[in-house]
Order: sequence, then structure tokens, then C-alpha cells
Amino acid sequence: MLETDETPRTESHASEGAPSLLVGYDASEGGRDALELARIFHSMLGGRVLVASAASHGPAPGRHRPSEGERAAVEALFEQARLHIGLPKVEARALAGGSPAKLLIECAEVDAAQTLVLGSPHRGVVGRALIGSVAKGVLYGAPCEVVVAPRGYADRVHVPYRTIAVAYDGSEEAEAALRRAEDLARPNRASIEILTVAEAPVTPATVWGGIAPAQLSDPDKILNGAIESVDERLAVQGRRLEGEVATTLARACENSVDLLVAGSRGYGPAARVLLGSVTGRLIQDAPCPVLVVPRAG
Repeated sequence: MLETDETPRTESHASEGAPSLLVGYDASEGGRDALELARIFHSMLGGRVLVASAASHGPAPGRHRPSEGERAAVEALFEQARLHIGLPKVEARALAGGSPAKLLIECAEVDAAQTLVLGSPHRGVVGRALIGSVAKGVLYGAPCEVVVAPRGYADRVHVPYRTIAVAYDGSEEAEAALRRAEDLARPNRASIEILTVAEAPVTPATVWGGIAPAQLSDPDKILNGAIESVDERLAVQGRRLEGEVATTLARACENSVDLLVAGSRGYGPAARVLLGSVTGRLIQDAPCPVLVVPRAG
């Protein structure tokens, strides 16, 4: 049975078992990309899956009640999601009463989701993500990690990840990203690749959103320390790179990286995802899904 939320909820569903994955889904190609990404994450980690479709029905939250035809269309949409993910018990929820980004954030808060999965608007280069309005809104305040699929991700069937890369600069946010990469690597013994970019020149091209990337004083020491900190049961290697940070990291993922994990911006509310300059560029440039880990609480 479809559950429809016409106004933001305040009661918590965490006691019912918090979902590992909250999937933002609609009928677009980007929605299909999100489903394929969610399928892979579930195959690696298991857990409860909640698929949510969020739509804005005008400026007056709560005044729209879906017609029978709308309900049937949404039911069909969610049935497609269940079939793709391959789980008959995938939960579905239609959200209304505000902007899609706001509704998805509230849903993640109420249901205590661990990972919010999004697709990219289908314009631009195939194999790259473009941050649309919904993804951008979610990436400025989600209470959990957010992973974004590149365009065309659903065009082929993927297998559990073999190589997980981490954008690492020695910060607390990078540490959180590395620890999360370990969690993701353990179930399938995926290898971890730590990517550290040496001091990048500050030019107009490297300033994104008015913020220049931080420069590293000793990238080799930072990289070696990160390698030594990884769980000895996991295969790990590191690469010291040079160049503009986001572009260089994206290029390093071209051939064999299945997922790139990055930290949030280093300031703002704790336990929230906050889109920073490098992370924002990474999502747009990387040829693989990018997982953004929230700031430590």
C-alpha cells in the first residue's frame, strides 16, 4: 500500500527500523540512475530500503490531495522501483507539501536514513553528474550521507564495487570519508585507493562558489599516514597527484574506480552534509558515483 505524505511529518519511524537507504525517485532517467545505484548499495550492505517520490504541488503545503489517477501513476512508479532493486518489501512513500529537496531532507530526518541516493538531471555529458536543484538543495543540509549517480548510470548493470577511492587531505572530514570507505569495502573486500592532491595553485578556475581550495603543506606525509591507518585486512594503495584539486581527482577515477568518497565542507552544522567547493566540482566531474559524508557530530 502506498503511503502518501501531504504535510511534513513530525513523528519518528526510527523504532520501526531505520532505513539504510532512502532513494529519491521519479520517472526521469535520473530516477532510474538512482535506482541502479541503490541496488548496488543494497547488494553490498543490505538493510531496509525506502523509495520516496517528492513533488511540489504549489506554494500552499498540504492543500493538494492526489486524485485516484495520480495515486495509480505513483503506485506504478514504485512498482518499477521494487522490480529494479529486486526486493518485494521495498517501502514506498509519496511526499508532498513543499520543495522536493526539503521533503527528502525531512524524510531522511524522520526515518533516520543512513544514505540518501540521488540521480543527476539528464543533460550534459554522459557519465558525469550535473547537480540539479533537488540535489543541490539536499547537499546543503542533509542529515546523512548523500550519494549521487552520474548520468547514464542505469544504462548498464553494475556489480558490487571492487575499488573505492577516497579524496583525502588529512582533515577531519577526510578522515570521516576514509572510515566510511572502509565500512563499504569490508563486505566484498573491495580495495581502497587514497587520492591526495598536492598544493594546487589558486586561480579563478579553482575557486568554486567563492571558496578557494585548501593547500596542503606536506601531502606525502598526509598520504602515508592515511595508508597506515587503513584496516590491515583491506587492500590499500595511495596516489599523490598534482593539479587543480577537483579536476585531478575526477581524472584519477577514470579507469577503474567504482565509487569516490569525499567529506563535507569543514564548517557549518555538525552531522550535516554541506557542499564545499571541491566536493561540488567532484560531483559534476567524476565519472563514477560520488558519496559525500556529513560532518562529524
